[in-house]
Amino acid sequence: MDPLSDLLVFQAVVDAGSFVKAAERLGITPSGVSKRISRYEERLNVRLLHRTTRSLSVTDAGQSLYVRGQSILEEVQQAELASQNAATVPRGTLRVACSDAFALHVLVPALGTFHRQYPDVKVTILQGDGPINLIDERVDVAVRFERPTHAGFVARPLTEDPWVVCASPEYLEDAGRPQVPADLRDHRCLTIRARDIETLQWDFADGKRRFSVEVESVLSGIGLVVKNAAIQGLGIARLASFLVQESLARGELIRLLAAFEPPNRRKIYAVYPHREFIPLNVRLFIDHMAGHLAESAAP
Repeated sequence: MDPLSDLLVFQAVVDAGSFVKAAERLGITPSGVSKRISRYEERLNVRLLHRTTRSLSVTDAGQSLYVRGQSILEEVQQAELASQNAATVPRGTLRVACSDAFALHVLVPALGTFHRQYPDVKVTILQGDGPINLIDERVDVAVRFERPTHAGFVARPLTEDPWVVCASPEYLEDAGRPQVPADLRDHRCLTIRARDIETLQWDFADGKRRFSVEVESVLSGIGLVVKNAAIQGLGIARLASFLVQESLARGELIRLLAAFEPPNRRKIYAVYPHREFIPLNVRLFIDHMAGHLAESAAP
């Protein structure tokens, strides 16, 4: 019985998506891979994979084992590297998922100092507007604006980032300025739409009373598109604070309905798979992002 070897074979099958491709990676026969997986399932007394003649998928138990097993194998790899290099210099590739808007306005500026501190860490940015499967995409850390519902992930708050309702001076000069949220029904509105998910319900508060207003969208798209459309005077938008701070300061956009913003501000989270030991690159990156955002928010 070799638990680590069995785990390595299982991880290879999930990563490759088939016994044949896993066998090629491992240098053994497909039948050998199949027998190893079958013996592994018998020893654990649980089904790890659903297999047919045409497809292969991971069970819930298999998914849980894959996530925790990935951490175990990474720890083994880190232990081996540590024995070869006592200095334990951060290195390797870090896969980060975030929206295009966050990447351009926050992540890329922060990476300047990050790369100077950790030159051997390479960063791959994955497009993360809307839902993304962190396991299938092999994401090390994702930037999210809500806590994940999956129990296998950890969410660390990085900073607050409230929604900002805004429009250009030109639009307001032509259409007038809404005084209360209900006035939005008489205005052209621009809405966020990412991977076929569109937000038409905008949340507000009046004292302790919270309520939503359904807006009529004349244009929808990712945050960067909606921001540019708002600057061009196409309508009123509700955008992330980090995305419009500079435009507000320059007077390209004007903040609206600030008195009706909900008291519980939206937060930005760093989300990563649950592990007893966080990989060094992930920990360093999250710490750096938290520091960068805190510095940016300071008056």
